Amino acid sequence: MHGGVRVLLIEDDSGHSLLVQRALCKTSSEFHVSWARTLAEAMELLRSDPFDVVLADLSLPDASDLEGVKQIRKLNAEVAIVVLTMLENPQIEQAALDCGAQDYLSKDLASPAILERSIHHAIQRQENEVSIKELVHSLHVSQAELKKQKQLLKRKNRRLRHLYRTAQRFVDNVSHEFRTPLTVIKDYVSLVQEGMFGPVNDEQHRLLEIASVRVDDLNNMVDDMLDVSKLEAGLLGAWRRICQFSEVTEFVAPSLKQKAAVRNIDLTIDVPDGLPNIYCDPEKIGRVIINLVVNAIKFSGDNSRVTLSARADCEAGEIVVSVSDNGPGMSPEDLDLIFKRFRRGSVSIQQSTKGFGLGLNIAHELTLLNFGRMHVDSELGRGSTFSFSIPLADSEVVLQRFAEQLRQKKKSLPAVTLVAVHSAPVGHERADDIDFFLSSMLRHNDLLWRETTHDWVIALAAGESEAVRFLDRMKQEQRQLERNRLGGPLPHFNTRAMGTWPTAHEEQELLAQWRNCLTSETAACP
Repeated sequence: MHGGVRVLLIEDDSGHSLLVQRALCKTSSEFHVSWARTLAEAMELLRSDPFDVVLADLSLPDASDLEGVKQIRKLNAEVAIVVLTMLENPQIEQAALDCGAQDYLSKDLASPAILERSIHHAIQRQENEVSIKELVHSLHVSQAELKKQKQLLKRKNRRLRHLYRTAQRFVDNVSHEFRTPLTVIKDYVSLVQEGMFGPVNDEQHRLLEIASVRVDDLNNMVDDMLDVSKLEAGLLGAWRRICQFSEVTEFVAPSLKQKAAVRNIDLTIDVPDGLPNIYCDPEKIGRVIINLVVNAIKFSGDNSRVTLSARADCEAGEIVVSVSDNGPGMSPEDLDLIFKRFRRGSVSIQQSTKGFGLGLNIAHELTLLNFGRMHVDSELGRGSTFSFSIPLADSEVVLQRFAEQLRQKKKSLPAVTLVAVHSAPVGHERADDIDFFLSSMLRHNDLLWRETTHDWVIALAAGESEAVRFLDRMKQEQRQLERNRLGGPLPHFNTRAMGTWPTAHEEQELLAQWRNCLTSETAACP
């Protein structure tokens, strides 16, 4: 939809209206929202302005139940309608769809991703319905038969939506419920293993070690399931910053060595000293390494060898991390499927292992989240090597990776708005507070670069109007945060939008302005 999606929000509660508009701002689509408090206001707007979709509450000051939906559909036969309400009632949902709505969403479940998907699907369904009506008219198709097929399609769509939401809630609930008992089991195993309740012989210690590793495996599965859910909802964020790769490996190495020892696997970590700094979310990169090494251990037999290594490729502006094993390897057919969710390769490999097949998919997604690339080389009978890249801590390299990935994700030509952020000089801890807050505000496709302890640049995957809404939302969130923040208010900082560029056509100009943002003095920003 060129120029963004035109949305009419009908909501008499200003708080709910703000929440919906915030949710739309967090999506990757461009939405232009008009707000009406009453049905009468909405009808006037519909008569004067074109809209792609109407988000309508059922309880309005001048209309109740489905009266609003009926009047909107009577006035405009082409606009898509999504009912957005607090009522979770299958009968009302069915009645709303029968009155001409394309979807029925509970406000409690309207995450940014679900709301974005519902709007686009509603518009597509309405366009299809209009096309079908035109086709029926031209071909004189039986209205009775068409109505029957339409009702059948609606029932199937409702069933699919219900199954999807039920499955997502189930995964989230089960994953969270696993946390407490797994923590208790891990703690009790550690207490027994350390001899707190009496002497432990070598065999008992070995068995307790296996139990501890299996608990860690379950925790990793829980992390994978939660990350899948967050990725699906577009809510998996990242706190990318400059760090050392050795910091990441030192954190994950103890648990990986423990897992390898239980399986009698020779794990070698070959990370040279003096690697250049990298730009990433260390926790997310740690998860990538854990999933790749655990996968290699899982598919290697006893007394096998697994190697974790890293090397700098300064010409490409990255560090390349590799995990190699001498396991069974994979066929070319398996390589085509290996990063797809819930796919675990050939039957012969599946029979020797257990799991959901999420680890490699999550590793691939987390690599992309950190502007890296993943690659696999494998040969049947000779083992596999999984490699992924992490960009060096070079602002221009990071921006180029960001722009390249943005073009690949977006179907239309994306735009980027640069925002300079400046604070008074503060210590590293206070700068970290600002850095974390700014990172928490970013959407999935945005970029934050910290140049000093008081200068940042944000690259928003957004046009000019959407960037203005983002900055307004950031100010509101900052005020809300500082009301209850234990450490007191954040250090004061200023923001200034530096301009908007289409990345596909003006990347060199974007890069030049990026350099200007990093070198210019922004203390006087309004």
